Amino acid sequence: MRFAFLFFILYILVPFSGHTASIRFVAEDLPPYHFLDTDEKPTGALVEIAQQLLTETGLKGSIEIMPMARALHEMREHNNTLMLSWLKTPERATQYRFLGIMCHAQAYLIGLKEREFSLHDLNSARQYRVSTIRGYYSERFLRAAGYSEEHELVLVSHYQTLWQMLFKGRTDLVLTNAQTINKELSALGLPAEQVERKLAVTAFPSELHLATRLDFDQEQAELLKAALAKLKDSGKYQQILTHWQLN
Repeated sequence: MRFAFLFFILYILVPFSGHTASIRFVAEDLPPYHFLDTDEKPTGALVEIAQQLLTETGLKGSIEIMPMARALHEMREHNNTLMLSWLKTPERATQYRFLGIMCHAQAYLIGLKEREFSLHDLNSARQYRVSTIRGYYSERFLRAAGYSEEHELVLVSHYQTLWQMLFKGRTDLVLTNAQTINKELSALGLPAEQVERKLAVTAFPSELHLATRLDFDQEQAELLKAALAKLKDSGKYQQILTHWQLN
């Protein structure tokens, strides 16, 4: 009888403990979306949204800022870990679970205002040196468009190097989204007023999603999806984006 009682207790506790398992949001240092403040604490628009999701769902969780390569590794290795913002591509859509759009980020070729370029599409930019960050989807996107390191493609490891090379004349154009430029340049002490959008790259995916492994807990996934939808319906989501000037 005692064994039957213990079995019953274990039976009702197993699903409960699964529901309360802690989750992790991971993201790279990319202001104003997610970055470390002066006290080395995670902050940014999507960090605030993640905090709202934890509050709404009642889930326990942490938010961590780390290099992009490590963030991807953590998400791929641990089924309780979510990328706070990740581009949804056709290939990724079949291999990972996407729980909702966190924000949009239109990609552009950015250059110095003092320089004039004759650009009408991505192919026309191949006469110039075009840079992006190594390992990002933007690298694969440019390679698929015919770019190569032997000719016009210049790859770097971090966005700081990207802008420093542009201002030093070591590259001509940068493929990135325009939302982060001002904060990135300000942090480097570089004049944002000296750069401008040269070409909108409309074929580049613009949706940044909350993403995780296919075997992420189903119940937690549904809670997060519902919480994100509720946050948008309530207007709180837009308030956060507006506060961070991400309209």
